[in-house]
Amino acid sequence: MESILNTTVGSSKRALIFISLIVVISIVDSQFINTFYATNLGSPGNYHLVLFISLVIIVSIINTILLRFTKRNDVHGKASRPLLFRVAYIGTSAVQYAIIAILAITILEAFVFHGYNKILSLLVVYLSHFWSAIMLGAICFIFVHWFRIIRSFSILTYAAVFGVSIFLILITLPLLTEHFKPQPELIYPRDYTSLITAIIVSSREIGFIYGLGNYVLPVMLISTWVLTVSLLGPYIQRVGKKKFWLIATLPLLYQLLTYMIRNANIVTDPAFVQIIYSQQVQFIFGISYQVSGIFFAIAFLAIARKMRRRVMKNYLIISSLGIISLFCSVQPGMPYYAAYPPFGLATLLFLGLSSYMLLVGMIGIGANVSRDTELRREIYRDLEAHSDIFENFGMAEVQREMERKVIPLTNKFNVADDMRDHIDPTEEDVKIMISEVLNEIESKGSHIKPNEKNAES
Repeated sequence: MESILNTTVGSSKRALIFISLIVVISIVDSQFINTFYATNLGSPGNYHLVLFISLVIIVSIINTILLRFTKRNDVHGKASRPLLFRVAYIGTSAVQYAIIAILAITILEAFVFHGYNKILSLLVVYLSHFWSAIMLGAICFIFVHWFRIIRSFSILTYAAVFGVSIFLILITLPLLTEHFKPQPELIYPRDYTSLITAIIVSSREIGFIYGLGNYVLPVMLISTWVLTVSLLGPYIQRVGKKKFWLIATLPLLYQLLTYMIRNANIVTDPAFVQIIYSQQVQFIFGISYQVSGIFFAIAFLAIARKMRRRVMKNYLIISSLGIISLFCSVQPGMPYYAAYPPFGLATLLFLGLSSYMLLVGMIGIGANVSRDTELRREIYRDLEAHSDIFENFGMAEVQREMERKVIPLTNKFNVADDMRDHIDPTEEDVKIMISEVLNEIESKGSHIKPNEKNAES
């Protein structure tokens, strides 16, 4: 089963296919009502129900595959914090299958009664949001604990990103609850124009909470950008500097542009405002989360593609899928209209799953990057300390000599028990790392020679 799952997901190309599916499904599911409310497709019919059923089936299959793939590759969780990761997997599985069951009941009611109970929608919203917040809270706790040990800026950025994500997830709940309160117990078909015009104005307190999201969102985006750069910085050479910075900078520029355009204090020209609030432009704004998620996920996939070690490669793939799932399913304040069928609910299946995947992937990456960084520093120091020995060696001989000296050092990197893989790097891993360090040194033209070293001193 493990080999089948790794074959299905465990490559950057296949992961890209899953990312594309998640993005397309979430866009169709979350933007269908907004896109067609003033068209002939704005009156629910059988084809709407067929589309909703298709989305639920596809999302359920993707969720099952990704959940099992993540569990199979949870190397860190099997050895470190086994209770936490076991509870995380069991809890995520229970929540995901419960939501699938609720969606199945909703579909059954739609077939029999041509309507569904609004409580079912609220159950899906609360289950997905609360479980996601719990999982992200666990990640925050681990990274805060790590920060207290090693005082790393990148570790603190991890905690900030997931802390902001929790806030954005939780502020959605009071708004959605308020929108659903005046709705009848059974939701029947209504045209989308009536749905949108009937949306109530939020109370002052709820509006204030929702308004905070507009200020917190830029913090999340900037923190995510800093996190991506700091996390993947040690691997820039494998991707190429220009390619790396292009991939890393695009989502930040895109979000900055959308934030400026949306700001009423910046955009005041009536003609431009009319363009901004056109249906086409609002659709582009509506999928801004998906667009940003694509860029960040691709950044992780670009590194995974260059990674030769299977464990680290899988962690990067899991994290990229978790990032895109989170960005696609976190849309603070978006009213999941009391529509028939309930478009927007299928996407929430990705919310709890994304948090579990980020727990497994990010914790694994954090442990591996920490260990690799320390080991690479030791390799650089050893090259400098023994430059006289390596001066007349060929690159192959240098690598062989370094392997003999560095492999015994791998057991000394105990930054913190919680941060270790608890699975020491194999001899092949160390060989790959030494080869990469030597290639970086050679590409920079900084060959170590005693006379150069003396000249610098």
